[in-house]
Amino acid sequence: MVAPLAAQDAYSPTKIARMDAASYLQPLPKNGAVSLKTIAGDFASNSQAAAGKYAGRRITVIGRVAMLGNGSSENKILVVTLQDAAASLPAVKCNFLFGSLPQNSSIEISGDGSQATLVQRDRSGAVLGRQSYLSVGQKVAIKGDFQELKVGDIVLTACKLLSSEKRRALESNL
Repeated sequence: MVAPLAAQDAYSPTKIARMDAASYLQPLPKNGAVSLKTIAGDFASNSQAAAGKYAGRRITVIGRVAMLGNGSSENKILVVTLQDAAASLPAVKCNFLFGSLPQNSSIEISGDGSQATLVQRDRSGAVLGRQSYLSVGQKVAIKGDFQELKVGDIVLTACKLLSSEKRRALESNL
């Protein structure tokens, strides 16, 4: 019996891809933290081995916010794109899902896509406050599950923004 094409596209990395990752790429640190330059470089140099290295892993990527956008589904509330300033390496797209923000909060993206604001509301929906959440050019640490390499972009899902203190602590170990 032949499997449908959609089923053939969704596969886990083979044992050979995992072995390639071990021989071609530096191992993932125990804390799962990598710089944007490292993960993008891994996929740029050997995407098959990189898929084997990151598959099924929850990782933290530390890098520069290049773009902010609204999610394209009811479960996806925010998409943060991390990329180097020259845009010379693959981008990391971080999908924040419903539930990744504090309760009774939402995200508003500025018209030009340069700012994300966290809007806090009471139970009746009245706005209690607004605070800056993310901005383009900001250095961040985002933790998420590696999902796939899609059209040249590295996709993480179920993402959470780490505090600047945690980012600095992880950076000191890179």
